[in-house]
Amino acid sequence: MATAKLEQLESIQSVKSDLLAALVGMDYCLDWKQDPSEWSARELVYHVLDTPPGGAHNLVNGIITGDIKEYEIWSDRTNMTPERAGYDIDQVNSDIEAFFTSLDNSISGVSDEDLNGKTVIMHQRTRSVDEERTLTAILDRTLNGHMRDHLAQLQVLREALAI
Repeated sequence: MATAKLEQLESIQSVKSDLLAALVGMDYCLDWKQDPSEWSARELVYHVLDTPPGGAHNLVNGIITGDIKEYEIWSDRTNMTPERAGYDIDQVNSDIEAFFTSLDNSISGVSDEDLNGKTVIMHQRTRSVDEERTLTAILDRTLNGHMRDHLAQLQVLREALAI
């Protein structure tokens, strides 16, 4: 039976691999949108890497160290900056690698008890929801919920571009 920590580490590697694979061949069209109301690949990437503000990797590390007891989520933000708008695919991939390496390093040092026992209060400001979450719940919602949902959007972009 896999431990909670091993399951999280496997999810981290799986989502990272899938995200990097989804961007293969998209270097020329990172900013293309099928519809002006939808997000580009670049916007999707930085949305998932930097939600919650500062990124889930920094949130998780702060919870582990005890520095973070509460955090906020604001939905539907692309988290784009002028710098990110100019990044080429190599820099985008580097940011993805850095995010997942940091997250992997943080989780590698915790126990199953910490994953299931350390809790924080999440304030979902856009939807006016406040709830207590464990590290496991945060990781599951981030990796297997939020990021997987946006990976599906990236796949739709790929299909529309016939990549």
